[in-house]
Amino acid sequence: MKRGPRGGALPLFVLILAGTAGSCTDVSTSPTKAVAIEFGSLPYPSVVTGDTLRDSLGRVAPLHALAFNSAGALIVNPAITYIALDTGLTIDPTGIVTAQIRNGLVRVVASANGLQSVSNTIAVSRRPDNVIATRVTDTTLAYTIPDSAATNVTALLGVRVVTNDTSGGITGTQGWLVSYQVLLHGQPLSPSDTTLASLWGEGTTITAVDTTAADGTAGRRLRVRSLLLVPTKPDTFIVKATVRYRGAAVPGSPVVFVISTRPK
Repeated sequence: MKRGPRGGALPLFVLILAGTAGSCTDVSTSPTKAVAIEFGSLPYPSVVTGDTLRDSLGRVAPLHALAFNSAGALIVNPAITYIALDTGLTIDPTGIVTAQIRNGLVRVVASANGLQSVSNTIAVSRRPDNVIATRVTDTTLAYTIPDSAATNVTALLGVRVVTNDTSGGITGTQGWLVSYQVLLHGQPLSPSDTTLASLWGEGTTITAVDTTAADGTAGRRLRVRSLLLVPTKPDTFIVKATVRYRGAAVPGSPVVFVISTRPK
């Protein structure tokens, strides 16, 4: 998560936010008065209807914004209020979010000392009951030598998070994190090690985590680097896609994709 400045001249975003408090009001020099708010991330992108917002390990997690004074220093224990701009959830004074009977997106802002942050969006989603593959899980990648980023990439390794909660005719499971892992010869490859393979998101962005869309789907592509593969020895990459709720793997997780490789 990004952090704000710890000292020195105020950056542009601080001055802009300070100015929103009123052009006729002087900026406070008190070390405990907020002149800027940073609300850059959420504990998790979604919350289940009737449940509280949790982190990726399933623990109840409050919203957390940062406040800075006029010197650009972080304020310890600032008085921050969280406000839902849309119906669908409640936020208690400690930042704990509880979702109501609704399915959709809710904008949330942090407020302190008359200032208001930019909004974050939380998806109020249905309970994830199963994870399924949206394509054949066993496939072959015929790679080229010399290596080519245009051809040595699989089709989308897609999954869908589904729910049995169909009340109101809505079956979407938006906002669930799907974690992908690559294994070769039974050993997991580090997400930061792209020597042999990497997972691609949009375009050529390397990322092992995706967030489900409104229809519950997510996906990654496997990019294989052929220069380090032995053409005379077929290899097999395993890609696992896992979704968790309350810290436990959702049934169907992990979805396992088997990608056999061979030269063209």
